Amino acid sequence: MKKIVLLLASALFVFTACTEQTAQVKILAHRGNASTGSQFTTDENTLDALARAQELDFAGVEFDVHLTADNQLVIRHDNKITDGLSCQECSFDEIRAYVLPFGHQIPTLREWLVQAKKTPHIKQLLEIKSHKGDREKELIAMSLEIIRELDMLDQMYMLSFDTEVIDEVLRQEPNMKVVLNSSNLHHSLTPEEVKSRGYHAVSYNINVILNHTDWIEQFRNYGIETFLWMVNTPYTYNIAKDLGFTWVTTDFYDAIVK
Repeated sequence: MKKIVLLLASALFVFTACTEQTAQVKILAHRGNASTGSQFTTDENTLDALARAQELDFAGVEFDVHLTADNQLVIRHDNKITDGLSCQECSFDEIRAYVLPFGHQIPTLREWLVQAKKTPHIKQLLEIKSHKGDREKELIAMSLEIIRELDMLDQMYMLSFDTEVIDEVLRQEPNMKVVLNSSNLHHSLTPEEVKSRGYHAVSYNINVILNHTDWIEQFRNYGIETFLWMVNTPYTYNIAKDLGFTWVTTDFYDAIVK
């Protein structure tokens, strides 16, 4: 913990002295806005969490998508729901019958996007969860079909931790904005590599990027958006602004902007 604090303090000192903030950082609601203050007060990745983010006019909302055993697209972070119930191994009816802790149901991708379309200025970031075999390709194709049907391509990003998945998105839809996630210090692509692959943005864990603070300006010069996660305190939020990130990803909006 002490090492992380020292890295944060060092990065803040260097960039406060050497850079100018040219644009206000955008705030991304992680799995919707499910918190009040520093406490979770609704179920994440639900239509209620999305509605709360819309009411507060977030710049963007991130959510996660799985493909069920009977080929339905559902919004959920973890594959496992309970013992014996999971997104990828069970039917949609089984998943739909489950009631989340705050009383909500697990929504479908279509339900989510229909609601999201009501606020077209709020970007939607669809994270493609890991699946076995070719199921990720199916998930991408089915998601793109709904996105095109609803005419929401300009509102969407797709993201993954897997470069092969990102490449598959661009193969199926070259106009989709794609984001590479990374939490691995030694296996994060450099700005040059990201640019050469045609990616639009990177979303790097705070421990990754603070070991490569020189990358931030390089990404900006290449026109590549940068997301920092997780940003759940005013301290890290201010650092993200001073470093010049495009976006911050947060679970606790009230806590970082107070």
